[in-house]
Amino acid sequence: MIKYHQDRIDFDALNQNSIDRIQLAMIPEKSHLLEIGCATGYMTEYLAHDKQCRVLGVEPVEAQAEMARQRGLEVITGLIDSPDIFNQLIAHTKEHGLFEAIFMSQVIEHIADPATTLRALKGLLSPDGYLIISTCSIIHWTCRFRILFGKWEYEDYGIFDRTHLRFFTINSFRQLLEENGYTVVDFGYTFEDICPFKILFDTRILAPSDILRLIPFIGMRLRRAYTDLFKNFLATQFVYKAQPVQRLK
Repeated sequence: MIKYHQDRIDFDALNQNSIDRIQLAMIPEKSHLLEIGCATGYMTEYLAHDKQCRVLGVEPVEAQAEMARQRGLEVITGLIDSPDIFNQLIAHTKEHGLFEAIFMSQVIEHIADPATTLRALKGLLSPDGYLIISTCSIIHWTCRFRILFGKWEYEDYGIFDRTHLRFFTINSFRQLLEENGYTVVDFGYTFEDICPFKILFDTRILAPSDILRLIPFIGMRLRRAYTDLFKNFLATQFVYKAQPVQRLK
């Protein structure tokens, strides 16, 4: 099944509140990069051509991996927590050098034992390498309301994706990184503001952030301060950029 696909990433056209824009900006240009869960290669292609990265992709769905290869990208088919795939990655680093960055976009929630995977990935990173990793927040206000009313219904996409094996908050995921030997160096998130009309009529009108940004001169700063203060309530997806602790200078 082709679940995640775009023809091409147009970075400049991405909304400021797009997780793709936020996380792609964290990836160093011209880096030797491993993208885990590259889907059909639409972000991989941007990283290879626009950011001039030397990218190796890993994708578990063969149909998606083949579409990525048709873009001229190098992709291994398999699961990142598979010993065979990891051995292939180790062989790659012995031939081409350690990765300067590892990119995992909305993948970690699909892994049964994320701690073991995070520890293993450190061995693939160069001494000054980065892990750029994103996931979704289970404590977004829409999730809280669902659970408050006794509803936990899986869906094909989104936070309640039926293929998610793990669920995280901003704080619990940072703790997971730190417990497995990483130090956070950057952070970003996307948000969907709370709105009474959204709850009642599924239409966003007069959300607090919309009102704040209309205030002359200081509106956007107030809006950012508001979303930062209540990010645990408003954030839908978030991304961390981290380095292995023992390699920090």
